[in-house]
Amino acid sequence: MVIRNGPQFKQARDALGWTPLDMARALRLAGGDKQGEKRVLEMEAGKRDISGPVTVAVESFLHGFLPVGFKPEGPAPDDAAQR
Repeated sequence: MVIRNGPQFKQARDALGWTPLDMARALRLAGGDKQGEKRVLEMEAGKRDISGPVTVAVESFLHGFLPVGFKPEGPAPDDAAQR
């Protein structure tokens, strides 16, 4: 999946089984948890551009690569989401 817009960004997060806060932490967005979560929701809503590096990171997450030490707090994804 190539991430090109907010709905695709949200679809990717949903496929991972992550909350907006999980995504913000995985992307290591600056500004603390509240600000990071807000930025993720803004990207999903199309109110904030999704940068190339964010796109590459999310695509990597979908292929099973996670940042060192990162453990999502959201529910675990099902088998279909990991394909």
